[in-house]
Amino acid sequence: MPNYTLGEERFKNKSKDAENTLSASDMAIIISHLLKKYPQVLNTTKVVKSSFVDGKTITPMQNWNWMLKGLSQYDPNYPVDGLKTGTTDAAGACFASTMKKNGRRLVTVVMGAQHASGEDPSRFIQTKKLLKYIFYNYSSKKIKQGFSFASVRRVKVINGKEKSAPVYVKEPTVIWLPKEQQLSDLKVKFSKKEIHAPQISGKTVGRYYLINKPVLNSNKDIAIKATVHQDIKQANLLVRIWNRLFNHQQSSSKKANSSVATAQKDKNFRPYQDPKDLVKAGSWDKKSESKKHPNLTKVKDLWLRVSLKGNRTYIMSGKKPIYTMLSTGGVYHKNKSDTPTGTYHIQPERGDSFYNHKLNEGAKYYVSWKDHGVYLFHSVPTKSDGSIDKKEAKKLGKSQGSHGCIRLSIPDSKWLATTVPVGTKVVIKNN
Repeated sequence: MPNYTLGEERFKNKSKDAENTLSASDMAIIISHLLKKYPQVLNTTKVVKSSFVDGKTITPMQNWNWMLKGLSQYDPNYPVDGLKTGTTDAAGACFASTMKKNGRRLVTVVMGAQHASGEDPSRFIQTKKLLKYIFYNYSSKKIKQGFSFASVRRVKVINGKEKSAPVYVKEPTVIWLPKEQQLSDLKVKFSKKEIHAPQISGKTVGRYYLINKPVLNSNKDIAIKATVHQDIKQANLLVRIWNRLFNHQQSSSKKANSSVATAQKDKNFRPYQDPKDLVKAGSWDKKSESKKHPNLTKVKDLWLRVSLKGNRTYIMSGKKPIYTMLSTGGVYHKNKSDTPTGTYHIQPERGDSFYNHKLNEGAKYYVSWKDHGVYLFHSVPTKSDGSIDKKEAKKLGKSQGSHGCIRLSIPDSKWLATTVPVGTKVVIKNN
């Protein structure tokens, strides 16, 4: 809808003719909210033919979703019951489909399909290809109530009669996984380091996060509620007082030693010595080195090397680092980073900015290196108004803090996102 049609709700800082644009992922988010809040919409979208009666005038109508039973693109393998077609000059032929399979509702969004004429079925043909791909490569796996993940069988208990307690899946859940992946193979982390007594059996005590299984339009992992099967009783008063005093003493001791140890520890994790012209850690608004950024199109044997615990990213020419950047990688949980390690390659997705509403965090200048837009090199974080989150930005080169991406300074991220060639190797290690 053009901005001028929105009345008092219009964007004041945009021209009257400006229009909203949505990605396929954005459209899927809207559809998710629609189907959860107003599932009765499917009672309308699944109707193939009907008549609109206006006094003595009867207008026969046919659904534009040709994948419904009885219409030209129906396929019994894909029994869709909605949802919406649309065509614009900018977006081309679009179609959002939805159907149920194995107890889960699936949604696909196709944009930019061919639209040679009003009889062109391309959007439906592309939707069937997409669904075929899903069913061929993925299958639904049911996680039963009471299931226990091998990697998180017990959680530490604070002020409880027992020092730890077993945790279980609270309610049955169905997830889609690659066919070759089994539930026993899933990498799982728990949302809390410990839980506090007392706890009541059957209540939610935390969440399992399925590592590297991001939810819609977010780097945040799929979450599954966890519970305990027996009440966790509180220890007596004297034990609780002792625990509080003991933990306070330990915390004070750790804080006193951490500032001295951290700098040396980070230094030990770095594979290469810092150059003399490297800026001070936390300098998010400057180039990491005072010298000019190298021309990446002319670098021989170009590749990128990331040290997560060392908080550095290196531009490599063969075996030699030619430019060092302050960086911040994923937070560590039980000595495992939210940033996946291994060898990857720069992907085509890049841009000037983005904002993730679920994480309440955005960034400037990004380029993808894994999962086509999920894992990125990007700037230090920005807030909803586009301003820099200075609290997070000060971590640059000092400590981990991201949800899985690699953060860089504003100038470094702009340079990298605009110049690094697609296909450039990226090696990410803990040290």
